[in-house]
Amino acid sequence: MLQFLGALDLPEATVYLDDTDDTLGYVLPKNVVLRKDTGGKAVFKFLKYRTTRPMPGGDVGAGLVFMDVELSLTPEQTQAVRVRFAQHVTARRGPGAPPVPPDQVTLSKPAVTKADVVVEILAGSGALVQKVNHAGTPSMYGNNVVAISAELSQLGVPVFEAAMSGQGAGGVRVVYHLHFAGRMPPITVTGTWTAQKFYSFVQDVDFEENFWSEDDFSETVSELFVNSESRLVRTDPGALETSDPEVAKMVTALEASVGQQLDDAVKRNLLETIPPENRDFSKIRDEDFENIHRSVTTNKIADVRIVVSRNQVFGIDVYPQGNMQSLPSQGYDWSQYRQEVDTDDPFFRQLNLNILVNADFAELPIFSVDVKIDYPPHTARHGVQTFTFRSPEDVGKFTAFIDGGSSEFRYQYVVNYVGESRTFTSPWITDTTTDLIINIDELGLWLVDVELGDMNFDQVKRAVLTLEHPAVNGTPLVQRFQIDAQTTKLAVKEVLLEPVQPYGGSVKYFMQDGREFVRTLSGLTGQRFYVDDPFSANRTVQVRTRGDFERSVDTIFLDLSYDDEVNGYRQTESVALSKDKRFLDWRFPVIDERGGKVTWRTVTTFRDGSDKDSGEQTLTGSLLLVGPASDTLTVTVVPDLVDWTAVKLAKVTLHYTDPANQIDDTQTFVFRKGDAERTYERVVLDRTRKQYDWQADLFPLDGGAPHHSQGTGTDEVLILENPT
Repeated sequence: MLQFLGALDLPEATVYLDDTDDTLGYVLPKNVVLRKDTGGKAVFKFLKYRTTRPMPGGDVGAGLVFMDVELSLTPEQTQAVRVRFAQHVTARRGPGAPPVPPDQVTLSKPAVTKADVVVEILAGSGALVQKVNHAGTPSMYGNNVVAISAELSQLGVPVFEAAMSGQGAGGVRVVYHLHFAGRMPPITVTGTWTAQKFYSFVQDVDFEENFWSEDDFSETVSELFVNSESRLVRTDPGALETSDPEVAKMVTALEASVGQQLDDAVKRNLLETIPPENRDFSKIRDEDFENIHRSVTTNKIADVRIVVSRNQVFGIDVYPQGNMQSLPSQGYDWSQYRQEVDTDDPFFRQLNLNILVNADFAELPIFSVDVKIDYPPHTARHGVQTFTFRSPEDVGKFTAFIDGGSSEFRYQYVVNYVGESRTFTSPWITDTTTDLIINIDELGLWLVDVELGDMNFDQVKRAVLTLEHPAVNGTPLVQRFQIDAQTTKLAVKEVLLEPVQPYGGSVKYFMQDGREFVRTLSGLTGQRFYVDDPFSANRTVQVRTRGDFERSVDTIFLDLSYDDEVNGYRQTESVALSKDKRFLDWRFPVIDERGGKVTWRTVTTFRDGSDKDSGEQTLTGSLLLVGPASDTLTVTVVPDLVDWTAVKLAKVTLHYTDPANQIDDTQTFVFRKGDAERTYERVVLDRTRKQYDWQADLFPLDGGAPHHSQGTGTDEVLILENPT
């Protein structure tokens, strides 16, 4: 049988000896590892999943992990333990004993009688791990397998994946509590506990009733509480040497086990508290006793004694524990044990359609709206579904499984009007939305709320508003309103029996001074129309310049005019544009922002004294770009190849002409030894004309005749060199 003395403590495991067979060892591994299945694969699975809709906590993903862990050794570790145990057996047999081969020793496991286990993943962080599941008890046979599952948060998934796929600890901590029996060595451990609770109460009461004087009363009370308790664990090692580390370790384990048993027994034998005696003697006094003596004594005693001695079979508790290593550290390929899952499974997909009618049924001549939904995969079994709406608060909900098909559906609606036998039926419309809203402008009604806006009646006497909807059944619908200072709100409510279209019309203003202005309206789509002042509209012309104001252009004189011939209205503006004022935004009031035209004219003066007149032109749009289009001709003259040991100086002349734009420009550069390159730059108005003429004169040091060369080029670099 397993004995507690002489256990062999190895890095991989603790090996307990047998009390009769010195070649039999009971191995308790120290490593927490993943269990292998019959095929040699780890019992482990990591699932990382995401959802299309946020979960209750707001996350859109999480993770699940499943694993079996156990206390076991690898084949290499088992062989190492076998070799060390064989060496230990040989050493115990004494000098001269033949070596015990490793294959002659037997390795077994302690017979566990009680056990529990605690599992912690990612340090038990509630932010990373939502829940850890396990039985709380290992298998209690074999390698004490613990089946674990855990749910990780969206934050915990990448943390766990990083820990388990890297090197070293994998983020899983397992603590075992195992209880198994063994035989006692020649040692005695005694545990005792004694408790006593004592209570004494004595009360004397004396009443003296006097006829001629006051009555006398005296009371004497004596009360005593005594509580005592003692606990002792004592070890008698006998002939064992307590200085031996193995003996000391065993003594510590035995004392801890006896102490645990003692504590368990104490819990069962705790003494209840003795309550104090009641000092009230009124009931006794009611019986007319004059001298009262009360005495109460209570004594409670409890004793517990636990003795374990030589050769006695005794149970001890051990707590093997460890951080399980990552999969790569245990020799597994992480990629084979992880899986990404998309929870948007086609089998569970649904068409969830919310249906509303955006209309005020109480204010409009609408009795009800019937909406029909036709979704072919669903309709084939359940038919077309109809929803009836009688208020804007009504909500229809259509739900159907997509069954791997499209979410496209058809709908049709029928509008029933108040006091009207005719109805408006829309065509079948195809859509893929999840929120179907039938808006007010789709209900076959022409609705316009006319309100008075920003109107200055000191200038305007009255106005006539005409609104005209395109033809319905061949006849246009026209509504005409008189607008004056007393007008507050007017309305158009016409049943069209077809969808409303953009409408137009006009506003005719009659001014206090007798003038008349007309503003044309078109393309109106809103349900609300404001009648504003005739000059409430504005128009803006954006003027931007181009050209080289540094070297070529001096000033651009711009004249702008706006003419509205229908209303006899005119606006003008003049401005001088230069390098200090390159742009202008001309904003002016108009009667009709769609009417009238803008004309412009520029006179451009150049730095060479010339000028150019654009003539009067009409602006299309709102952006006006003025000034000559230009580009830049840049030529860099490089003197690096000149032999300055023979040349005193060099003169280079560049000449550019553009007769069409009256340009004739010449520039000369003089170079001496050590001079850097020079650059010729000028604005060209014709971007296609970048050809220039050049000539170079090199003057020798000996005073002879200069060497002359010339040519025509388009290169941006002109290199000077000595004549060959």
